[in-house]
Amino acid sequence: MPLYTTNAIVIRSSNYGESDKIVTFFTKDFGKIRGIAKGARRSRKRFQNALGLFSHLRLIFFDREGMGLVRAEGCDILQAFPKIREDLRKIFWGNYYLELMSEMAGERETNREAFDVLLSFLSNLEEGEPQEEALRMFEIRVLSLFGYRPNMKRCDLCKKDWEALKDSPTAFFSLEKGGLICEGCSKTLNNLIPLSLGTAKLIERISQMELGKIRRLKFTPQALSESRELLPKFITYQLGKELRSLKALKGISPDIGKRRK
Repeated sequence: MPLYTTNAIVIRSSNYGESDKIVTFFTKDFGKIRGIAKGARRSRKRFQNALGLFSHLRLIFFDREGMGLVRAEGCDILQAFPKIREDLRKIFWGNYYLELMSEMAGERETNREAFDVLLSFLSNLEEGEPQEEALRMFEIRVLSLFGYRPNMKRCDLCKKDWEALKDSPTAFFSLEKGGLICEGCSKTLNNLIPLSLGTAKLIERISQMELGKIRRLKFTPQALSESRELLPKFITYQLGKELRSLKALKGISPDIGKRRK
């Protein structure tokens, strides 16, 4: 049975039997994998109490091709994120990051950039205060990385670009089309979300910009309101369900689930 080593982030963990754990890891080299950690609740030497949510690890595991679960053999903690674990609001923010990544990622589909995005946003949450702008940026990057990037550069129907639409007072976003819809074409579709070109341009920039630079971008109150209305709905549409962590997040921060007037 081959032995592998990779960096991993714990995105789900549950007890199994008297002493084991079933853990879902998002790894840098293998994507999302599920594993069993034998004796993890008893062995301090092998797992060092490291299999809680958010932990960034150097993971050692056995894998047999065709088997469902890998067997976690041991790990070293690289980042434990103690400030997230000790702050209720940060826990809710972090849980949303983990669940969104887990739901978007396919089993064993390597996506190194997605790993880097998750680690970067957890690190920023560890060091700073929870910010709604970070949620929106994370949503945009995850959608883009897993093939659901919104088409914001031109009308999805008539193909008019920003320059051609700059004098139009209103634009929209279609959940079904996954893209921008101009005012003229909007009459042919239902269930559209109003969207300014400024917000469309900001979403496009965030989806493409180098990860280390996106924090420099700022949301206007209008852009934050419009992206709050659009992005969670688009994610729910693509997944076919609303994430439990988003519902919980709305419970402690009601403004996240409401459009500002």
